[in-house]
Amino acid sequence: MAESSDEFFTSKHKRLKRISGTANILAWIVLLFFVLQTFSQILIFTGQQSIQASIEMFKENPELALNLFLSNINILFQGVVYWLILKGVSLGLNMIMETDLNYRRRVQV
Repeated sequence: MAESSDEFFTSKHKRLKRISGTANILAWIVLLFFVLQTFSQILIFTGQQSIQASIEMFKENPELALNLFLSNINILFQGVVYWLILKGVSLGLNMIMETDLNYRRRVQV
């Protein structure tokens, strides 16, 4: 009963924990990248002309505004999907590791 929990934490658990942490950090980096990409697309478009000229162009050509809006939503949506995938991988690996550790405790007790 005086056994420490470190005996249960094997090298495979450490590797799973490291990969899980990496996926979690990478998820936030990927999401930030896609948000920045979206803002850069907006800034590139509006930087080419004044705000007033952009509004006038959108009034004359509403499909251009819709195209700009949808392309930016597409970029954001891709970022959210990649974020969800990486967060799911991270959480899944943590769950696998915790399940294995809980099973080992039950078997030894």
